[in-house]
This record gives sequence, structure tokens and C-alpha cells, in this order.
Amino acid sequence: MINRLSAAALGVAASLAISTAAAADTVDREALERDTTILAADDMEGREAGTRGHERAAGYVAGRFASLGLRPAGDDGTYFQNVPMRRFERAEEGNSIAIEGLGELEMFVDYTVSGTAQQESGTITAPLVFIGYGLDLPDRDDFAGVDLEGAVAIRAYGAPEGLNSEENAHYRSTLNERLSERGAIGVLLLSSPKLEEVYDWERMVEITSHGSSMTWVGPDGRANSIGPNILASGYLSPTLSRQLLEGQAFDYDDLAAAEETPEAILPSFALGREVTISFASTFEDIDTPNVIGLIPGSDPDLTDEYVVLTAHLDHVGVQPTAEEGDDEIYNGALDNAVGVASMIEVARLLEQEPPRRPVLVVALTAEEKGLLGSSYNAANPTVPGDQVVANVNLDMPIATYDFADVVAFGAERSNLYPQVVAATQAHGLTLSPDPQPEQGFFTRSDQYSYVLRGIPAVYLDLGFANGGEEAQGVVLRDHYHQASDEVDLVDFAVLERFTAVNHDIARNVANMDETPAWNADDFFGVHYGGRLIGQD
Repeated sequence: MINRLSAAALGVAASLAISTAAAADTVDREALERDTTILAADDMEGREAGTRGHERAAGYVAGRFASLGLRPAGDDGTYFQNVPMRRFERAEEGNSIAIEGLGELEMFVDYTVSGTAQQESGTITAPLVFIGYGLDLPDRDDFAGVDLEGAVAIRAYGAPEGLNSEENAHYRSTLNERLSERGAIGVLLLSSPKLEEVYDWERMVEITSHGSSMTWVGPDGRANSIGPNILASGYLSPTLSRQLLEGQAFDYDDLAAAEETPEAILPSFALGREVTISFASTFEDIDTPNVIGLIPGSDPDLTDEYVVLTAHLDHVGVQPTAEEGDDEIYNGALDNAVGVASMIEVARLLEQEPPRRPVLVVALTAEEKGLLGSSYNAANPTVPGDQVVANVNLDMPIATYDFADVVAFGAERSNLYPQVVAATQAHGLTLSPDPQPEQGFFTRSDQYSYVLRGIPAVYLDLGFANGGEEAQGVVLRDHYHQASDEVDLVDFAVLERFTAVNHDIARNVANMDETPAWNADDFFGVHYGGRLIGQD
């Protein structure tokens, strides 16, 4: 962890700090302001993936890459990597759930059915199997003793206390992968007191009743899914959840009690009932680009080790308002025009004095749709995938206050950490631990797509010191995903300092003597077959 840096690593960091050139005097503040202002302008229409506004923003970024001398590294000698996408939405008709022995059930009263990208419509009938939290850990296996082949899994919300927050977030986001591997064809989420504290049933119905989702479509024409065998999914109301568990050895009251007991291990069992789920979705296939430039490395012995710099270009577009004349364009200045502007400036500095390793500079699409541009790029890289050795990501640096510390999510998991320490020391900053570990931020931005491919990654953000907690809270409360996320929120002197630090981190990583690698016992490195420290 951050406060356990070894003496050897501290020595490396100290030597790097001496040799690291602080870039504050060379960062072009005017360029940062110009790029941010252009990307967050109304004519970019909120840069939603798949829209005219995003296409316009991507063209601008490609032009900036060309002006800096970055080589095209997209498809067919261009700066653009096309990402085929599928927008899918639950159809108005054709969705229902019937559970053996529970009578007639009503959509939005007893359950909801989610849209799916796998097929437009279908019906499955399968036995129901309760799987607790759906965890598969060395000391607990929620799948032990149950047969999920051809079954619909019923799961509880959340996870027991004490599980590492980043690993907890990982297990939640990859549940369908584990279910699919075990043969399940559907999954339903029980309502419970813990879930009701977060989303009551009315809110859950609202969330699942409006709007579309997206995924990317692979070269084989199949929609990408972490659980390709999962055909149907949905949510059960508190009333139906109680009815479903009634008469079981572990009933709804037992579930409620277990949620209040941190060490509780939920049982797994077949419910002895079948469920029939009918599902129907509407599809729309669209294209949206990642923008990729290349800075060749200066060391001929490291030409096959690429460092990938990323920042998502997309935002949430235009959102109709109830009041005529209200601002409907969500410009996304902080989220994430400043991140892209900062990355462009880092690329300019790296291009002027190329580091040892080649660097791919990627303005990603569809982060707001679920990290889709990065997921596609990590799965379909424009260079050999086994030659991508590290990722440095920027997402929504809240450059509104005079920061005194930074947080580098994920850095302590790999030998990228001394490089981060050196950069922060060179700028007189404190490297702080994650102030909100319960949020699992390491798994919630684009770096996670590369982590899932076994690639060490770091995501830099401003810290909570010197008024940062309050300043960040104001932005997240009042401006995040709002029309008010405008350029006038940004302090470009702050963004200049932040860019200088991020430049030094990127340069340090690209100049490392050793190949980037995970700590020998790191969860993500081991789980996803990444290169480990000490591994030949």
C-alpha cells in the first residue's frame, strides 16, 4: 500500500526526483485554456459518443495531434480507431417474468426486465438458484454446491464488509462473467433492506425504465458482453423478493439479518422453482471513434513496449429541459475537456523530447457509456496487445482549487509507484492515499479496461488537502453531469500545475529501466495474468 513503500523503492524515487525535470515552466497554459474552451464549446454539443458533436471534437483532437507531429496510430493510417457500437433499449412490449407458484406478476410493480444487446428478443425457462453475493474468493465460494448450468441466478445486493473496496467493485462488475462461465443464462437481483437504503423500489423502476445502454460490437459481429451467455436480467421488488424466499431454509428475514452481520456468509441453494423470462430490446448500430497518436520511443531496445496515455473525450451530450430557454448542452469542461487538454499538452512535451518507450496518446470515446472506448481499444489495440506495458489515465481532474496533494489510484499495485513518487516529490506535493477507498475509483474509469487485460495502470487525481475535499464536493454536487459544467469553473493555473505532474509521471514510466509490472502478489496482476515483479 501507499504507506508501505520499501526502502529500495524510496531510493529509486529519490534518484528519480533529482533527475526529473519539473515541467511547470514549460507547460503552455494558453494552450490548455484554448483546447479546453474549444472542446467545451456549445458547438461541440456535449460530445456524446455517436453524435455529430463528438465527431467534431474527435476531428479537432486529430488536428491537434497532427499539428504536434504525432504519427497516426488508428485504422488504415489515420488518427481514428472506429468503435462499432450497439445502442440497445428495452422494448415497450415483450418483457415479462413469471415464477412458478407465485401467480400473475406485473411489470414495474413486481419486477423489471433489463434490455440486452445479445439478441433482440427471446424467452427462457430455467430453474432459480440463489447464489448469495456471487463471490468466488479463496475463503468463500458462493457457487459451491450449486449447479448453474442452464439456470437463472438470484443474487443479493452488495458484498460483506471487510472486502477490499477495489476488489469488491471488481467482483460486482464482473459477476456476469463468473455466472456465464458456470453456464447461467440469466440473473435477477433481489431487493433487500441494504439495497432499499441506496435505491428504493420506485427509484429502481425509474432508473431501469428510461434511456438506452450501449456496448461495442467486435470484429466477429457479436455484441461485447462480459457474460455472453447471460440472455436475460432484471430486478425483483421487495414484496416479490420476500415471496420468493418464503418457505426456504434461508428466507428474506434471514437475508436482512445477514446484511447487518459483517462476517455472515450467505448460503447458496436451488429454490425448487422455475422462472420464465421474456425479453425484447430495440437495437441501433452506430460508429464512434477513438483518436490515437503515436510518439515513437528513443530507445531501439524498447520499441516493443508501449505506454498508453488516455483521457476520455466524450461527455453526455444534449439533455432536454422542462423549462424553455434553459441550457440543454452539457459541455463537460471538467468532465473531461480539461483531461483531454492536459493529455494533449503532455503529448506536446513528450514529442519535443521523446522518452525511451513509444507512447500512444488516446482520446477515448464512450467512457460515459461504460468505459466502452477503452474496453474496445484494450481488446483491439492498434499495436500488438502484448506490447502494451502500462496505462496512465486522466479523468476529470477538478482543477478549481490550489491543490497541495495528489492521489494516484492503482500506483501502489505495481512498480509504477516509484515513478509517481518521484514526480510528486519534484513538484513539492504530497502523495496521499485514496481518501474514499469505499468508492473503488480504480475500477471506475478507463484505466480499468487495461487492468482487465493485465496491464499496470495509474489514474492521477487531485487530493483532498488544502480545501480539496470541499472544492471537489461542490463540483460533484452542483456541476457533475450538469449544464453548469462550464469553462469558467476551471482555474488554468491549477490545471497547468497538474499537467506538469502528469507529464513527469508519464515520462518517468516511459523511461523506466525495468518493464512495468504488478507487485508479485497483487490481486489484479495475478487474476488477469499480468507481468509480475520478479517474473522472467
